Amino acid sequence: RRRRARIGAAAGVAAVLLAAAGFALWLSGGAGGFGYDPSSQAGQVPTKTPEEMQAELDRMVEEGMFNISIASTVDFPAPGEPGTAYIENVPANRYDMQVSIALDGTGETVYESGAVAPGNYIECIRLNKALAPGNHAATATFTALDRDTHEKVGQAAARVTLAVREG
Repeated sequence: RRRRARIGAAAGVAAVLLAAAGFALWLSGGAGGFGYDPSSQAGQVPTKTPEEMQAELDRMVEEGMFNISIASTVDFPAPGEPGTAYIENVPANRYDMQVSIALDGTGETVYESGAVAPGNYIECIRLNKALAPGNHAATATFTALDRDTHEKVGQAAARVTLAVREG
């Protein structure tokens, strides 16, 4: 009887402690001690003018945007030779860029760069395979990478022509 009473009392104390811990965790906003202020309200401060709200939205959009730059026609003097592409990550960009070029007809990737920091460019590129002489429609895809983590944050594409001369 005493043993059952002790077990029952211990279970009761454990249940109360568990409930108290759960309540404390709920009050703090979850694991890690982070909690939202209960007096915070959704939306923007009501005294902001429409112009101030628009300026904040414009700033947020601008931070997420980036510019891309590549020659519209990449000239190769002969099959298998390097061509002049002028791939540029403009200084105003906030992201590193990685560029791949794929043929429009087949989707085959014929070029991939490494990361290019803002304010840097690649003048000449060499394709992964020699293309036959002629003009080849392609798409250059710029992948924006976070400067610290190199995680992908966005992509943009540009149509280009790969102009291969007979040499």
